[in-house]
Amino acid sequence: MHSDRLRRIIELKERLMEEKERVLEEHTKLMDYTVSNIKSLDIEINVRYDDICTRTLNGSEFSSLKDYLEYLGRLKTEALAQKVLLQEKIAVIRAELYDMFKEIKMLNTLKKRIFSAARRAQNKKQQKLLDEIALRLEGRKL
Repeated sequence: MHSDRLRRIIELKERLMEEKERVLEEHTKLMDYTVSNIKSLDIEINVRYDDICTRTLNGSEFSSLKDYLEYLGRLKTEALAQKVLLQEKIAVIRAELYDMFKEIKMLNTLKKRIFSAARRAQNKKQQKLLDEIALRLEGRKL
């Protein structure tokens, strides 16, 4: 009876663990996308900065490139902030997965202990019955 409950609890924990692993995978993909976005923004910023440094620009071209560089800088800052948030979420999910793994391991150990205790109790009953049968047979022989 207890082992059935434990089995169901373990199954539920494993399903939750699979769901957390799926969420972790999604966050990892989003993190990869964010990192690649940051790299592309860095490249774009460097290209535009080189453009400002190498070409002779009139006032409106310089102003528009400067504004575009500021815009790219803001985008990069937002992407870095998003990266930090994703790293925190991934760390939390990994900690939850670790805790779930420990719980499942503990429940499996508990399940084994219950099985062994039930087996010992059953063996004791069988031994008691065999002893009673042996005493009856011995009593009949006397």
